[in-house]
Amino acid sequence: MTRLLVRYRRPLILSSTLLLSFVLMTLQVRSLSPLADLTKRILLTTISPILRIAEVSKATTVSLWKEYIDLRRVRRDNQLLREEVRQFRVQVGELQEAAQENSRLNHLLQMGSTSGTETVAAKVIGKDVTNWFRTILIDKGGKEGIQRHMAVVAPEGLVGRVMDVTARASRVQLITDPESSIGCLVQRSRVAGVAAGSQAGTVQIKYLPLMADVVVGDRVITSGMGGIIPKGIPLGKVIRSSRPNGALFQETEVQALADFSRLEEVMVLKRPPEGDLPSGGGKRLP
Repeated sequence: MTRLLVRYRRPLILSSTLLLSFVLMTLQVRSLSPLADLTKRILLTTISPILRIAEVSKATTVSLWKEYIDLRRVRRDNQLLREEVRQFRVQVGELQEAAQENSRLNHLLQMGSTSGTETVAAKVIGKDVTNWFRTILIDKGGKEGIQRHMAVVAPEGLVGRVMDVTARASRVQLITDPESSIGCLVQRSRVAGVAAGSQAGTVQIKYLPLMADVVVGDRVITSGMGGIIPKGIPLGKVIRSSRPNGALFQETEVQALADFSRLEEVMVLKRPPEGDLPSGGGKRLP
């Protein structure tokens, strides 16, 4: 019997409460005075805390459930916002890269418009800057009319000249290549020499007379001698000049204006040479 009471205690309590409420209502209707009033008070006193606790529990449960739902919604919204921010950052990066590329191309186009010759803009797609050779590979070739020995420039100045050509690509010899040699002028004093690359990655001006007027900071430009590279293209700036005892020529070192480590776009000056000129150029690729 005890087990049955324990097992069914909740239904029994509920049933007893309902029965007592029904009796109370019946007594109140029949106006059985003192007993009904006393019973009602006892019942209200007993049940009121339970009902109050049940109401508070219900309100708390509803509030917690709403907060949980709101939290899940906020978490989902945060994930969506983070994804949108990531996409915006990617788009901003792409736009910044496009703006920088457009700026570089505009500088190249301005240089091409003032060069007085037809030009071809090209992208650098490969680099070889070993100690033996210093060349770059560009994505334009014979199909765009590029030929050997054509000058290649950047917005800052001369980069080099085309040495090998295929249908869709060309190899450019940098002015810092040890095999490179280009006629040049000291812009201020108009002293002529030959700019040659070196193993150190700088440019040496050869055959400058001992008494030539050359000082650190002088700008060096192309001389146009030989008909390979047009005259007047900025080449570099003198960073060292000395007159060794017993030497026939000055020792002059020039820092190239173009930053070869950051080259991305270049301009090829389509000034076809007369014949297949030698001096520093490679042979045409099949």
